[in-house]
Amino acid sequence: MTTVTSLPRTDRTETLGAAPAREFVALFGLDLDYPTDGTPVPLMGHWMYFHEHPSPSQLDAAGLPTQSDVLPRPEQGTRRLLGGGSIEFHRDLLLGAPAVRTSQVTGTKRVRGRSGTFTITTLEHLISQKGRVCLRERQDVIDHYGPRTAATPQPAAPAVPGVTLPIDATTLFRFSALMRASHRIHWDENYARTVEGYSGLVVPGPFQLIAATHRIRTLRPKPVRHVSFRYTSPLTLDQGMVLSCTDRTALVTDSTDRVTSRIEILD
Repeated sequence: MTTVTSLPRTDRTETLGAAPAREFVALFGLDLDYPTDGTPVPLMGHWMYFHEHPSPSQLDAAGLPTQSDVLPRPEQGTRRLLGGGSIEFHRDLLLGAPAVRTSQVTGTKRVRGRSGTFTITTLEHLISQKGRVCLRERQDVIDHYGPRTAATPQPAAPAVPGVTLPIDATTLFRFSALMRASHRIHWDENYARTVEGYSGLVVPGPFQLIAATHRIRTLRPKPVRHVSFRYTSPLTLDQGMVLSCTDRTALVTDSTDRVTSRIEILD
């Protein structure tokens, strides 16, 4: 059953600096004009802004925040992750100008699945400039109860041959720094292996989504205006990252053809 929480709406204002956008373009090797004030934020680049800034005492052993001004406090013993969502791009966000992100929880539901019991919290972000909504994002945030369990393999059925994306530990470190992501599974290989039980560093879901969406962008005659995404299984660095894209869809798989992300363009 879905319930609506009583958390208030949260507004956060930030001037969208050009320096993070330059790092974003360089990190993903994008064929875009050099970002300067007055030019658009790169597609998916809104994730570089509006971060929370927890103190060390507000992080748990995994490097995850223990409290938030947007999301409910995670329950003891749960693991929090982004499961999927959708993003609508209404108009360009411009660098060098202030923007406002309005965030609100729109519902929660408790689910029992093959991997255990978890709570899905639906979060909505609206990002505006000069009083006009430029972007609407829905995020499904999952709090999983109990120990991490192995994912059920999901064989891929790519519509087109896949392209292997060359990434390494330095790439993931730079991405974590850019996104202010402190979760240790993305940059501390010893922790990821010995504590969380992964076979290597975990490639962040947003990294997969950004890379896939920009690959789709190069295949389309018109701009991406509405994207839906779902993360289906962890992807570790040692397994490789393969993109199989059309002008409307993308599958991210590892070298064994296990699907880790599904992306669809809805416009």
